[in-house]
Amino acid sequence: PDLVLEIDVTSYSDVNDYLPYRVPEVWLWRKKRLFIYVLEGTEYCLKDDSKYFPDINIHEVINRGLEITYQRNTSAAIRDLKASLGSQ
Repeated sequence: PDLVLEIDVTSYSDVNDYLPYRVPEVWLWRKKRLFIYVLEGTEYCLKDDSKYFPDINIHEVINRGLEITYQRNTSAAIRDLKASLGSQ
């Protein structure tokens, strides 16, 4: 795969578990925070942004989605996400 997103609340993998598969980008959701790792050579480096979505502030999108989900519901968050991505 080009991108892995791991969301796990019970047990955590280490980003280096993906090294044998040479996944170019790994997103790990840990303690209500997204960590974006990009494979550079033989190691993963923590980055602020995704190389696959360079024009989108992923952290802002997630925080806004979570805020809307908590205030209203998941359906409202999905509608907001679709509307905001459609305007870019």
